[in-house]
Order: sequence, then C-alpha cells, then structure tokens
Amino acid sequence: MLMLFLDRNNLISQYKMKRELNGLKNELQFYRDQSEKDSIELSRLMGDSLELEKLGREKYLMKRDSEDIYIIVRKPAVKK
Repeated sequence: MLMLFLDRNNLISQYKMKRELNGLKNELQFYRDQSEKDSIELSRLMGDSLELEKLGREKYLMKRDSEDIYIIVRKPAVKK
C-alpha cells in the first residue's frame, strides 16, 4: 500500500525551494564579489587624485573650463 501526503513539504515544493535557494546563493556571491571590487576601487580612488580625475573624465564626462569634449559613437557592424 502506498500512502501519499500532499503538504508544503512534498517533493515538488522541496525541489522549487532548493532551486530558489541556489539562485539566491549565486546572487549573494555576485553581490559579495561586486562589493569587494567596489571597495578596492574606492580605496584606489581615495589614495590617488589622478585616478579620481581620470574616473570623472571617463565615466562622468567632466572637463576643465579650457577643454571641449567630443563623444564618438561607433555604429555596430552589419552582419551578413
């Protein structure tokens, strides 16, 4: 005789929760890695004013009063 119990601890629910848990663990690891990279970048920027200026110029398009900025946008190559 086979007895089947359907409650919140059944195999299908356990499988879904395990899959969700693995996804959350991967996401947590991604954010930990990103946080470590950002901490290294922050310490590098706080220690060197030239690096800070380089970041401002490249990422935020900041410039000095005597400079002009030209942005060149390249068109993607057309594949045949």
